[in-house]
Amino acid sequence: MPRWWRRTKVGARRANLYFWLEIAAAVALLGMLTSSYLILTGAEDTRRMLPSVPAAAMLVGTLIPAMMMLVLFGRRLAIRRAGGTTARLHVNMVFFFSLVAAIPTLLVAVFASFLFQSGVEFSSQTRGILENANELARGYYEQNQVSLASNTTAMAGDIRDFLQRYSLYNPDFPAEYYGQVAQRELNHSAILQEGPGGSLGIAAIADPEEGDLIKRATAQALPALKTGKGVIVSVRKDRVDAVAAIDLRAGIYLYNARDSDMLALSQWERARSVLQDYDVLQQRWRARQVQFNVALFAVALALVGLAVWLALRFADRQVKPLA
Repeated sequence: MPRWWRRTKVGARRANLYFWLEIAAAVALLGMLTSSYLILTGAEDTRRMLPSVPAAAMLVGTLIPAMMMLVLFGRRLAIRRAGGTTARLHVNMVFFFSLVAAIPTLLVAVFASFLFQSGVEFSSQTRGILENANELARGYYEQNQVSLASNTTAMAGDIRDFLQRYSLYNPDFPAEYYGQVAQRELNHSAILQEGPGGSLGIAAIADPEEGDLIKRATAQALPALKTGKGVIVSVRKDRVDAVAAIDLRAGIYLYNARDSDMLALSQWERARSVLQDYDVLQQRWRARQVQFNVALFAVALALVGLAVWLALRFADRQVKPLA
């Protein structure tokens, strides 16, 4: 044995190197467990899975100090069981069996972690595509509401200008009104006037069969209009309606509506449902990801612990005849 190696071993014994290695392994294990917990609970979006590389790095970073602690604990047991006479043989056996078990186990655990997580990992690009589809469907649906609100505001202004010069009973008013309805592609429209006691009467209407429904929708919008809001948009199952004031003092209001695009609505609801299902699925796989890594960690430590126990048993059987 070279002299420098003997001096190194003597210095290690004097400095109690293995004791400090045990402390360092315990501190490293505690630090890795704490950091892993903080990473898992402190993520911006706890529903998303961890990427494969950080997940595998946490597993390896936790396994190495844990295995080191097991091997060093086995060394202590070997020294105690040997009684000092054959401690070197016991220690060598423990180290040999531990390395034979630990290195392949660590490699297999890392490979299995990568393989599992790569198979179930959902990329951010996939979520981005789903979010874009949801935004497009919602944007198309909301654009109809914005368009109806702007058309209703503009139409109320045009009718207001007309009424400043003429009255509702002017012979030119029907042409002006129905021309506005056709120009703005409205499915339903009416002009209502509030009478004594708050009752609403219809002064002009594009579809007489809708009178009762239009009165109810306008009555619901009146409190907000009287507080100063320009237009009130409501979304119903089969239509989107808007109510604006033509002359708030005189109590004249304009009701406009367009039939809902059921295809666009169903596409938006479907895109939103798919995105929600995707989030639920990711959250489940995140839990499975943590469970799988914990299982790999436990199995790897169990294999190393079994190797240490077998090494001690094997060393005892070899030492007894020699002793």
